[in-house]
Amino acid sequence: MMLEREAVDALAREILDLIQRLRPLLEGPPNTWPASRGRAATALSRDLGGAVQALDVAVEALYFQTDSLEAAHMALEVERRAYQELFEAGPDGLLVSDPDGVIVRANARAGEVFGCAADDLVGHGLPALMAPQNRTSLEAAIAGFEVADWDAEWIGEALRAQGPPFRVALTAAVVRHSDHSVYRVQWSVRDISRRPGPD
Repeated sequence: MMLEREAVDALAREILDLIQRLRPLLEGPPNTWPASRGRAATALSRDLGGAVQALDVAVEALYFQTDSLEAAHMALEVERRAYQELFEAGPDGLLVSDPDGVIVRANARAGEVFGCAADDLVGHGLPALMAPQNRTSLEAAIAGFEVADWDAEWIGEALRAQGPPFRVALTAAVVRHSDHSVYRVQWSVRDISRRPGPD
């Protein structure tokens, strides 16, 4: 049960209201109260006791929720670190791009493939790293993620920071929002210069 802050605030307001209503009833010694005032004070005291108990339960629920959220946050942090370690240690170049193919993250191996530091790849469109004759093909493939995922690798020529173009193989895994729109694309990038080319 998720306890909303509004519910706790409502309980606190109810307790303050009961205290305000009880205070005038308790003025003067009890032996001078008319019977109706005593019954009203008793009823309000009972209501106040019930509201305080409800507030105690709400506070315990909030402590439990806070502990649960802390545990979930810690578990997510462990998962994030494990993912980061896998991302960095992968034998292939790994890139993460936005839906338009702009690189938002790259591992060191991807930097090696393109002959630069991984951070230098961030902010560039993946098609811009390809030889001019291959850019349109990759742009079309990226645009196609809106309707379908790839089931094969894309092969073309890529550019290095220094040196001649080289053959590259890209494999993509699309991460989608719940409405199926593209959130991120995870890319595996391999230099296949030594792989025999098509005849």
